[in-house]
Amino acid sequence: MTKILFKGKPFTCDGSQSMLDAALSQKVFIPYSCKEGVCKACTVKAIQGTPPQAAQQSLSDAQIQQGLFLACQCFPDEDLVVEAANYMPTYQTQVVDKAWLNESVLRLRLQTPKNFTFQAGQYINIEHDNLVRSYSLASLPEDDTLELHIKRYPDGSMSKWLSDEVQQGDVLHFKGALGDCTYQTEESNQDLILAGVGTGLAPLYGILRDAIAHQHQGSIYLFHASLHADGLYYQQEIQDLCKQHHQLSYIPCVLHGDAPQGGKQGSIENIIIDSLDNFADKRAYLCGDDAVVQSMKEKLVTHGLPTSQILADAFVASS
Repeated sequence: MTKILFKGKPFTCDGSQSMLDAALSQKVFIPYSCKEGVCKACTVKAIQGTPPQAAQQSLSDAQIQQGLFLACQCFPDEDLVVEAANYMPTYQTQVVDKAWLNESVLRLRLQTPKNFTFQAGQYINIEHDNLVRSYSLASLPEDDTLELHIKRYPDGSMSKWLSDEVQQGDVLHFKGALGDCTYQTEESNQDLILAGVGTGLAPLYGILRDAIAHQHQGSIYLFHASLHADGLYYQQEIQDLCKQHHQLSYIPCVLHGDAPQGGKQGSIENIIIDSLDNFADKRAYLCGDDAVVQSMKEKLVTHGLPTSQILADAFVASS
């Protein structure tokens, strides 16, 4: 049984639970979102004791040297004194616009805070009443606002608050930007595969426009998937981009029912394989539900795409 002291509040961890789950079960709140080591919302700092290496695997060398680690990935084998990380500033923003892109996806546009910098394809962590949730940016740095595509879950505390209660003009707080699923400018002649499910389109929409802004010369193939055709969105906007940029191809995908014009029916990973060839020379950006992202990645690697040429932003649904 290890003893943990977080911000002066003691709790114990017996090894059967992560440090995060043990803290929450004993009424000690550590900010978190996905609990999967993806969003990094539960990053904390060890003041005394050494966290296990597994809790630091996804962090940079500089962060590890600072004693930072992920509470959700920490199964401590010694006592620890822990503080909040505070390695990222908190930004204040204001809601500029709300609009529904389909029955369950909300577009939220936020005022860009002064001195906030990001790359297209990164994500931010919105904070509210002890909740932290990650949302990808569909914006370019030169856009007037920060654009988020938010899936409304019936039991989702954050998504329901943002969609049902937050109004234009309200103030929000967030940390970020985070993530490395961003356009690589040094490969401007490489063919790109942009593949996403649901609101996985958000980072891809930013990456796509960033590639165009950098005058990408290779072909760009955008695959956007949903269970049914009514789950797709931004079809007209993307088709307009296709008319303006000859190297861009758009393939909407549906798992069930009829696909829209120019689209295909089936699983997105199979549609990608059936639509393209010579994967060894391409780069892929994969975004959306974690299970689908992993399935796409495995399929592409099997067909010759090196793992080093795959960047991913996998979503883990949170309440």
